[in-house]
Amino acid sequence: MIQKLRITSLVGIHLLILAHIYYFGDEIIGSIDFQEFFHTFIKYGIINAGVLLVFLAFVTTLIFGRFFCGWACHFGAIQELAWWLLTKMGIKPKTVNSSLVTILPLFILLNFYIAPNLANALNSPWEGITLNLGMPEIWAFLPGFVIGTLTFVVDGFLIVYFLGRKGFCRYLCPWGAFLKLPNSLAMFKVRNTGGCIESGNCTSNCPVGIDVSYEINNYNKVTNTNCTSCMICTEGCPSSALSYKWENPLKENFHFKHYGLNREMFTLPVIADKFQSVHTRDFLLLPLVLAFGFAIDGLYGMGHFLSFGIAAISAIFSFTPTKYTKLSKGKNLIIGLLLMIFVWHGVVKFSIWRGLDQFENHQYSSAIPHLERAVTMYPKPIGRFHLILGQMYLETGEIEKAREHALKSQKINPEHDGPRELLERIGVNE
Repeated sequence: MIQKLRITSLVGIHLLILAHIYYFGDEIIGSIDFQEFFHTFIKYGIINAGVLLVFLAFVTTLIFGRFFCGWACHFGAIQELAWWLLTKMGIKPKTVNSSLVTILPLFILLNFYIAPNLANALNSPWEGITLNLGMPEIWAFLPGFVIGTLTFVVDGFLIVYFLGRKGFCRYLCPWGAFLKLPNSLAMFKVRNTGGCIESGNCTSNCPVGIDVSYEINNYNKVTNTNCTSCMICTEGCPSSALSYKWENPLKENFHFKHYGLNREMFTLPVIADKFQSVHTRDFLLLPLVLAFGFAIDGLYGMGHFLSFGIAAISAIFSFTPTKYTKLSKGKNLIIGLLLMIFVWHGVVKFSIWRGLDQFENHQYSSAIPHLERAVTMYPKPIGRFHLILGQMYLETGEIEKAREHALKSQKINPEHDGPRELLERIGVNE
């Protein structure tokens, strides 16, 4: 019954959002997104619909745990659908356990959302706190159709196949990392009511990879901050040993050791084959995921979720034992291709970064080779890079090369005024 209510909630909330968009557009409420708290409130001091959502999620998490993640999140709903479809096809992916589930979401949160927006707020202090529920327009942070579709496929389906149920929530979601602190203090938790027969159902059915059985029997409650209050474990317990109960947080038995991985977890025989531990390779996986993610992040219009989703799947697939025999046969070839792709785009990404940085500092002779390498290696034509190269060649007196890049820029972006103005400057200089 509880799970029917939860699925109804996941579906119903998104139907209401679609109904609002259909009838009102963005006239009343703009973008409802967690990142609004960072891009709009921290950066500018503006309270909009997304900011109110974050405040609501934070407060409700302090009371009910990460209820939002289990009962309202769209990415959670997509992963539930992916898991259901895979099981219907006879595929039951093992849940991959790694320290990355703690480190990587926190890194994404700090590096891409908190640090840059906090720096902006410090450099440009607020003029005051304002309320604007319609800002920005409702599609502001959504990518185009192609990138949006790829994001849902990679983070909603492929990551479930390779990393297990709720793979995105565990390995990538910065909003989950943001809610870990209030979740650790939540009043409602899954608690031990006695009579556990160690069936393993609670652990094997946990969508976020928690050893519920171990935590219940050793801590008398689920302490893992990845818990999304979905209550699958309480509903599926054959001995009714679990209950979602309130307790005064001031009277809680709090120990830091309860929030870390214990070697005795996931060792119960009935659950051992449902999980794959890669903790012995964590020291290698983290730098690889970061290197792969940064190599492609921002290229082709890819956002952080898509780029680091691809990176996490690629790193774990490449450097851990393959779970799927069909893929293991050509694994070395796939690994070789993946490494070549990431190295290639890493060179492109570095060249763009160095070229633009030196251009802004008027170091044209140093910037030109970097951007020339970028436009040669990058499969996607970028008119802006050709325009910048044309400007730099003009400044260094290489008129023909300036004209060549100005014409390329104009061909790529015929409606833009920049190439036309540059060609006029080149003609004047001649």
